[in-house]
Amino acid sequence: MHWPMRHGRIIRVSERLGYTTYIVAEEDAAKAEALIRTVVGPGPAVQSIGRASLQLLDAVGLSAGENAKTENY
Repeated sequence: MHWPMRHGRIIRVSERLGYTTYIVAEEDAAKAEALIRTVVGPGPAVQSIGRASLQLLDAVGLSAGENAKTENY
């Protein structure tokens, strides 16, 4: 039985010159990190830094398995 998603993950990708943050519609931290690793490649450090609420996922327009890069100011 498939249960509805309760939250997503916030993923930080750290590189020498700074970091980028992604919102991922995936509850499991390891799976969310793996999804972003496919986007950024093997070089940068990829770390789950917290949960993303369903309200945030909805506001960004993400469905299960999707991700969005945020703007860092």
